[in-house]
Amino acid sequence: MSAPAFVSDWGHAWVDLPVLRLPMPETDLIPCADRCFQATIVIRTPDDAVERAVHRWFLGHHGAFLVWRFLSDSLDRLIREPDSQLVRLTALGYDAYSVMLAYSGSCSREVYEDVIRPMMVTFDPAFSGRWARDYEPLPALLRRARTALGPVAAEPISVASKANLMAHMEVMRRLVPDGPSLLREAGRVREETTDAERDRFDEFFLVSRENVCVSRYHAHRTAVLSAIGHDLAKHPLSPACGETLRTFTTHL
Repeated sequence: MSAPAFVSDWGHAWVDLPVLRLPMPETDLIPCADRCFQATIVIRTPDDAVERAVHRWFLGHHGAFLVWRFLSDSLDRLIREPDSQLVRLTALGYDAYSVMLAYSGSCSREVYEDVIRPMMVTFDPAFSGRWARDYEPLPALLRRARTALGPVAAEPISVASKANLMAHMEVMRRLVPDGPSLLREAGRVREETTDAERDRFDEFFLVSRENVCVSRYHAHRTAVLSAIGHDLAKHPLSPACGETLRTFTTHL
């Protein structure tokens, strides 16, 4: 088992995914004519177990990028306009993010250590999830939303966000039970994240920052979530994962 090497700005040796085109956080999608984007977005899941594990690492992160944007928008709306229905949908968004964590991190520890982690090291020795620019605003938005709602009204979000933290910790415990993070190994743990590092995170995960119309965004979101759902139906992790994703997708 060998680690696939990073190839170019928009490609990896073992990753065959369309580039995820997103605006910067807090930048709106561009309005467009109804369903103006008609191109088919094809996402195929490899049959080989190791290639599928690498595929899940990247596709699951694409799902996370999309869920992060959903959560950012939803929490911001709740701060300005508290709404019980949106509270439940936002909590479901955190549950969907937990599914993305479980899905992307569903590889064995051996595959992570021998294939996925070396890919990140080859790309940047200090590669870190802290560089995810779409996730950065979420903790502050969550605190503000909980304050605006009050503890009783915010309880569904509080429960789901805590479960999400536990899901993240579970993946880390399983894949990196003893070793330090790449960022810590590189001695850069105390440095502030730079825009260059945020750009590197995007580049590694095949994300291009650009103006995106509503229909193109929705088409790619549907393709990503559908591909994950089909993969989970064929190679399930747990019944809860598939059901949560189906419910979240239905309510978007």
